[in-house]
Amino acid sequence: METKRIKRYLFPKVGEQVQKYIDKESIKNTYQLSLAVAAFEALTLGYFTVTRAPFSRESWISAFSVLFCIAVCITAHVCAWRILKKKEFFGRRATLLNVSCYLILSVWAVLISWRDYTRGDHLFTFFTVELIMVCFIPLRPWISVLMTGGVYLLLYGMLYWVDGAARINQLNYFVLALVSMAGMVVRYHSQIRNCERAVRLKKSNEMLEYATRHDGLTGLRNRRALDEDVIDLVGKTMSVFMIDIDYFKEINDTYGHTAGDRVLKETARRIKALFPDNRIYRYGGDEFLVMGEQEQLYTEDTCSFQVPAVSKDRIGLSIGYARGAVGDYDQLFKLISTADAGLYRVKRKTHSPENGGHERRHGMAVRQQAAGCSFSQSVRRIP
Repeated sequence: METKRIKRYLFPKVGEQVQKYIDKESIKNTYQLSLAVAAFEALTLGYFTVTRAPFSRESWISAFSVLFCIAVCITAHVCAWRILKKKEFFGRRATLLNVSCYLILSVWAVLISWRDYTRGDHLFTFFTVELIMVCFIPLRPWISVLMTGGVYLLLYGMLYWVDGAARINQLNYFVLALVSMAGMVVRYHSQIRNCERAVRLKKSNEMLEYATRHDGLTGLRNRRALDEDVIDLVGKTMSVFMIDIDYFKEINDTYGHTAGDRVLKETARRIKALFPDNRIYRYGGDEFLVMGEQEQLYTEDTCSFQVPAVSKDRIGLSIGYARGAVGDYDQLFKLISTADAGLYRVKRKTHSPENGGHERRHGMAVRQQAAGCSFSQSVRRIP
């Protein structure tokens, strides 16, 4: 059990979206931290230059070591900036940058601290760098454990080579190493939890945004989406289609509202097939609006198809068309009104007795009465 727990801590399973969030946050930290460290080291170098003139050999070594740190930080800052510019984050690049920064700066800190130790100074630089890495650079647990342990062992070996590491408290030293490794692992898992919450929140917001702009039954855009889309249409010449399902009330009354819902969904699917790459909205109960910049793509004023839920009748669509320039919100809705007027001219023609409209309505009534109900007994549900 303990082995599995340790393995789970060192090799946590992280989803792709969560890992992207972690990589993004780590790159942001590197971007900001590298600039801050470079600025601090530059100020340190300036102060050192003013107070140490004339320079000795040791002074020149110290100055070049600070310049090296500044160069590494500026390079890391530029690399992080380039990664942040991309729309997609590449986990390998983020990991490579953070690992490179950690190793280079840690080895630099080891060498500086080893040099300070030989001169009787403290290991301040090493412990400062390790503290910064633990607090700000999240790495995968197994990577952080290997690198942190390796760096602490490297410094201890170099100090032991000098004087058997006689001037450090070995117990405290290795306890600090364990705490550093544990801190990086705990920080990474904390980052996972925070990013998981961020991903859930983002998905919830996207679902809420989708629900407010789309019809729940057909998946098409709704009237609110139309109001918000108007700004994108201003200045364009649009083809507008208003589409209505023939005798939809009778379909609901004859076959039931479940069948009516299936008719609406199938109608939405057919309209998307007829008008690909156009803006399609559920405009009303059984009315649909299609808008596109192309010239008229569909020249018929009617369309029909079969739906299994309404097997005895073909579903008919009446279509009205208009085209014109959209100058503002009012002009767009005048264009929609023109298409709507065309739709009802089509419906008056196709629903007339001369075109079989009366017989179709009568046939639905007969089937409904045979099922034990009448039009007057039914209540229309708004779909």
